[in-house]
Amino acid sequence: MKKFLLAIIILPIFFYLFIEFIGDRVIKNILQNNMSSSLNREVLIKNLNINYLSGEANAEGITLLNKRFEGYLINIESVKVNLDTFSIFSNNILITDVLLKDISVNYYFNYAEQKVIDNIRSLQQDLTFKTSSSESNKYFNIQNLDAKNISLSILSPDFDIDKTFTLKDLSFNNIGNTQKSTNYKDTLRKVFNETIDTIKEKMINNKFLDQIQNFNTEDLEEKVKDKLKNKLKNLIN
Repeated sequence: MKKFLLAIIILPIFFYLFIEFIGDRVIKNILQNNMSSSLNREVLIKNLNINYLSGEANAEGITLLNKRFEGYLINIESVKVNLDTFSIFSNNILITDVLLKDISVNYYFNYAEQKVIDNIRSLQQDLTFKTSSSESNKYFNIQNLDAKNISLSILSPDFDIDKTFTLKDLSFNNIGNTQKSTNYKDTLRKVFNETIDTIKEKMINNKFLDQIQNFNTEDLEEKVKDKLKNKLKNLIN
């Protein structure tokens, strides 16, 4: 009888400890894989901690890497999520609040094949080719999402441009991939379109366009060739 009672006490504790220490890593890998697949770019999560009793999750260092450019497009230092813990293990994840803080967006552009290309339009094109309907067997709905302390950096080593600006906070309601949600991909497209408009405004106001138009393309092509030569030398050495 004592052994039976002991087992009843120990098993739930063991199960909770297993979920607490192993579950975070499993869910972190699932999130990284799903987000990377949806955005067609590698997504990394530095740390993830879920309190399964309170339904609060905290993540640090969420990074969306560039696909055809160096570095990252977006880095989020801190994410706080309140959710229905048990819904994590179901097909419908219920999230009440999401707070994103200290967000860095890198708008990176350069000169290649006699035209200017950039990382945000590259991602925007990939999202355009994907359908709005979700192909995942996991569904989620976020009731409230707030993004605070956002900075935008306009970067181009080719054109010697490196400038950072502060953007306004963002707020969204009822987004996800359920039938009753505003599709999160459509929301992303809207954010990217508004970001592109902001970039255009910043570039015009700061006379970046004049700097680009007055740039000697032949000098730039030589600069690109020199970069390639240096990379080849490093590979040989």
